Amino acid sequence: MKRSYVLYTTLCAVVVGVILCYIFVFSDEEIQRQVASTFEKIDIQTSHQTASLPPVEAAQDDEDIDTTDALEQINQIDEVYYSDTIGAYLVLTEQAEFFEVSGNGTRVNSVLQLENSGKQRLDDFIGMRMIEEDRVYAVTANGTLVTIEREEGRWVERPRKQIKGLLSEDRIFGLGYDRESKRLFMMNRLADTPDLELLYIEEREIEPENPADEKSSEASTDADTTTKETEESSEDSTTENVSTNDDASSESVASEDAPENERNVQEEDEEKEPETEWMLDSRQALSADGMSASIQQKFERFEGVGLVERQGRIYVLDSEELVLYTVNPEEGTINGQMVTPRVYDSTGMFLQDNEIFAIVHPEVFDLDAFVSVD
Repeated sequence: MKRSYVLYTTLCAVVVGVILCYIFVFSDEEIQRQVASTFEKIDIQTSHQTASLPPVEAAQDDEDIDTTDALEQINQIDEVYYSDTIGAYLVLTEQAEFFEVSGNGTRVNSVLQLENSGKQRLDDFIGMRMIEEDRVYAVTANGTLVTIEREEGRWVERPRKQIKGLLSEDRIFGLGYDRESKRLFMMNRLADTPDLELLYIEEREIEPENPADEKSSEASTDADTTTKETEESSEDSTTENVSTNDDASSESVASEDAPENERNVQEEDEEKEPETEWMLDSRQALSADGMSASIQQKFERFEGVGLVERQGRIYVLDSEELVLYTVNPEEGTINGQMVTPRVYDSTGMFLQDNEIFAIVHPEVFDLDAFVSVD
C-alpha cells in the first residue's frame, strides 16, 4: 500500500511539474523560436557529417616529385643527422642519396642524388653536420668534403673539395663544427697505433698567383714597344700635327667610355666570391691515462663510428667493443663506459632532443632502428 502511494505521488508530481514548466517556460514564443533554431542547426550539422565528400586532389606539378611514400627508397643508411633547427632527419645512403625526412619519420620532404663521377669520386660517408639551416657538410673516408645547400626550397650539391694536409695513414671518421673558431673537426686513429686525435680543418681563401712573372713579361714587352716608338717617333710626330677634329671627338668618346668599363670590371670582380679550400689546421692528441684497466684494454682495439657533440663534449661509439667514449677537447682527454649490447654493427650516431642514438639497423629508415645509448 505504501509503495503504491509513493509511486502515484511521484507520477503526479512529475506530471504537474511538466505542465507548469510548459505553462511558464515553453509557452513563451521567443523561447520556442530559440528551441526550434537549435534543433534546426543540429539537423544541418548531422546531414553535413553523414554526406560523402569527394577526395581533394592536389594540383599536379611536373617539377615537384611526390615523395609521400618514398621512405621505401631509403636503403643502406650511411649517415643520419637530426636537425632541431628544421625539425627533420637528414640521411645519406651508400648509394650517394641525400634525403630530408619529416620529424615524425613518416614522409620524405626532399631527395637529392649525388653524382658519383669526376675526379673526386665519393667514398663511404663517415660524418655529416648541418652548419646552418640551409647548409650541410658531409665528409667521406678519402677526405672529400661534400657541401649540400638549400636553394629555392631544394637541396643542391656544390663543388666538392679535397681536404688538404691529411696523411695516407690517417683513418678519419666523424664530423663536427667549432662555432667559435668556425672550423670543422674530425676524429683520427693512426694506423697500427692506439693513438687517437682530433683533426681541426680550416677554410682558407686561395691566394692569387704571384704576379711577378706577369710584371717581368710586361716590362719586357714595354721595353720592346719603347724601342719601336723611338724608331717611329718621326712618323708619330707628323701624324700628331695632322690630327683632325674627328680624331679628337673619338678620343673624347673613348675617354668617356673608359670609366664605365672600369666600373663594370670592378663590379664583376666584387660579385665573384673568393675561391676557398679546406686545409688541416692542427692535430690534438688525446690522453687515455684516466681509463680503467678494462676499458683501456678495449681501447687498444678501438674501431670508432659516429661523432656527437653535447654540452662541450664529444661522444664516439665503438659498437664492436660496446664502449661509448667521451672526449673533453679542452683537457685533451678521453674516457669510456660500457653500453648495451644492442648497438652491435652500428653505422653511426646522431643527437636528438639532447639524447644520443645509435643506428643499429641501416637497411631501411625506421625510427625503431635507432637505439638510445645514454
